[in-house]
Amino acid sequence: MNVEQMIIKNKKCMRKMTNAKTVWMGSLLFGMFGTMACADSEHPGNEETAVRPVVKARVAGYDQLADTVDGEDKVEHIQACQFIGGTLAKVYDDLAFDGSAFNLQLTDYEGALYVIANTEGMIDLNALHDRRITEDEWKQTVLNLKEGKEVHFFSGSLSLDSFDKSQTELPLSMKRGMARFDIDLQTAGTASVESLILKNVARSVYLFANPDAHSPTGVERKDTTVVFSRPLTANTPGVLYVYEQANEGLEVSVTAVIDGERKTLTKVLSEPVIRNTVNQIIVRKDYISVNLNVSFDEWEPGNDTELEAKHAS
Repeated sequence: MNVEQMIIKNKKCMRKMTNAKTVWMGSLLFGMFGTMACADSEHPGNEETAVRPVVKARVAGYDQLADTVDGEDKVEHIQACQFIGGTLAKVYDDLAFDGSAFNLQLTDYEGALYVIANTEGMIDLNALHDRRITEDEWKQTVLNLKEGKEVHFFSGSLSLDSFDKSQTELPLSMKRGMARFDIDLQTAGTASVESLILKNVARSVYLFANPDAHSPTGVERKDTTVVFSRPLTANTPGVLYVYEQANEGLEVSVTAVIDGERKTLTKVLSEPVIRNTVNQIIVRKDYISVNLNVSFDEWEPGNDTELEAKHAS
């Protein structure tokens, strides 16, 4: 083999080595980019935010037969807490309420969420969190009077575990812990109501509806009297508000002047008074009845009672 042939052979070998190196480098780069692409798809960047559930809470409304009385739905303070594994894990304070609802963004769907309103100075969630109160204890929380009066509070809850993770908007209804009484005059002649008494009224209530009891054990009871500065001569909503309660000698008494004759109309109630309900005290000539109006989805069913007349002396 002469010198010229050797030079040609060496050039061919160099081309083969260059081509092999190019293929190897291309394979290496392809593998690197492929690995990076897989890593990016499996582990999104920090700029992508995971979808989190938002609780949209609102005050339960009345149906068309029971309009809201001015100030009845006023929410002055609202807070929430989340129980995880049966223990109070998170407290949400100073929530913004826009007059009809509020939004609360959560980080997960775990446990149960409870919302309470208008209990400022009565329920200290942070202290309960520090004490690691259990959910069972929390459900037995009792609300008393404030400055000698019933508190117009609201409460509601959600079982977060029951929601599908694809549902990001979670509705929560806050119901009143009170029951409302209205006066409804149904007399053919003239009538004016001077006063109203509900006897043996409970002075405390469970913060949340208790399926086993409408009143705490050993609850204190007293009569509640309302004397109207101007006798009522027309249908009047919201003449009396009381806590939900078991019936232990509850009796309604109305003193009215009907067709010029003063009468006291009374009735011992046979059923408990349920939270978030409207009770109509219907005044007729010789008796009164109590009807419980119930909206289709937000009020609990109740019973009607007839009241016998006793002439006032």
